[in-house]
Amino acid sequence: MLKAFRTRCVLGLTCLALCLGGTIGLIEIVEEQRCHDYEFRLTCRDLDTHIAILEAWYTSIEEYRSSNDTSRPAKLIRTENDSELDQVYVYSSPEHNGVYQLTNHSIENVTSSNSSFETVFGVNNSWINDTFENIDMSVEFINTSEVCGIVNFVRSYASWHEGDKRRVPAARVSSVNLRAPLSYRCTGVNHCSFVLAEDYPPSRSWSPGVVFVKYACFDDLLSIHYCNREVFLSETGPESEGYIRTPGYPNFYVGEECRWKLRVNLEQKIRITLLDVSLRSIGPFEEECIDFVSVVDTNGNILFSTCEQVDLPRQITTAMDSVEIVVQAKSKGAYPKRGVLLHYKSIGCVTLPPPSNGYLVYRNADVAHYMCNVNLVFEDTGQRARVIWCYDDNSWNDTIPTFCIDEATLRVAGDNSSGGTDKDTKLPHNEANMIVDIVIPSLLIAALFIGNAFIVLIIYKYRKRKNDDLEDEFNTIPLSANGLHNAGNAV
Repeated sequence: MLKAFRTRCVLGLTCLALCLGGTIGLIEIVEEQRCHDYEFRLTCRDLDTHIAILEAWYTSIEEYRSSNDTSRPAKLIRTENDSELDQVYVYSSPEHNGVYQLTNHSIENVTSSNSSFETVFGVNNSWINDTFENIDMSVEFINTSEVCGIVNFVRSYASWHEGDKRRVPAARVSSVNLRAPLSYRCTGVNHCSFVLAEDYPPSRSWSPGVVFVKYACFDDLLSIHYCNREVFLSETGPESEGYIRTPGYPNFYVGEECRWKLRVNLEQKIRITLLDVSLRSIGPFEEECIDFVSVVDTNGNILFSTCEQVDLPRQITTAMDSVEIVVQAKSKGAYPKRGVLLHYKSIGCVTLPPPSNGYLVYRNADVAHYMCNVNLVFEDTGQRARVIWCYDDNSWNDTIPTFCIDEATLRVAGDNSSGGTDKDTKLPHNEANMIVDIVIPSLLIAALFIGNAFIVLIIYKYRKRKNDDLEDEFNTIPLSANGLHNAGNAV
């Protein structure tokens, strides 16, 4: 009960934060799952943002339930050796100084900053815990549908927290792809509605099922919609990705040649995702595309070229640090089709410089291993080795200090620090012990000596006074004829 209350509170706070803060400068991704008879209302918050349909699927209730019963393992991180793709070396503990311990951790055990659905159509409690660290994520649960008996949900998050390295694509062998009809109605606009039975008549004969829709809201003011532009992508952050659309999209495209050249850091790659390709198809008396879109690398090699609509977002990852997108339209005037919409993103973390007295052991697309020289350690951890992980947003989970320090120096500094603290804390106690053990007894002894001397002085004074009185009394007695005192002559 307490756990459920905590979950609802956290989700409520994240929803409020997302609504208040918005996603300015971000590319917002929205995922929504409803029953087949629901009227979807796809909406972007800002008026300057437009919808790009990424996925849309229909799955029957029987297939939906059977797919939720099967569990799929998370993807494992690649290691240095291809033969160890199912294992990860994890540096663990002070007792393994510079030594790796072989474990079967996956990236899901290493990081919780990026969340993912275990299944797209199901709601798994494991991913709910992952959302606690994401302030730019909101999740809303709606009551279970009485018709379908499923949990409806709406999920919103920033695009670079999608978790490309962790996501396991859902198996949709028996699912129906609804991306084409949904893109025809909603792609390129700010908001739209979609009812399966009305907007896609063949679905009227289908059995009750589940509809899953995933779309992006991209800022049209920040997207590139002019031809012949060159863009340098940032290593990480909002400027590391964006959208390109042909002029006139989604109402028409113009018969001309448009080129866009993208560049990234030398250590990174570029991923191009064709979201919507709506160009003139090959005619009955034509052998090839008249209007087409192509992705060309630096050497002039054509990585991909088509004029047909892509059923699913088509991803092309370059092997170099630059790529050119070409839309060649030989049709005259404005052709009554939507045109081309694509997404671009820089991929990979830039290698951090090693310490001045250390070195980089190795790195791959997922991890990097650094070491200090012999007898040197990192000051913040006191260890000689450090392994950092590359996240989906092209950032490392940790930093690398500029230099290493001597292990003995660190130990002495730690001892001095602890010793100085003890000395400071024990000094008043020692002074107190000295007062109790030495000063007070000395004062008591001195007081006793003074008291005894005073008593002796009083006794001495008393005895002297008594002797003087006896002597005076003796002198008052009359002398006899022979000169002696006679007690009888005393008056």
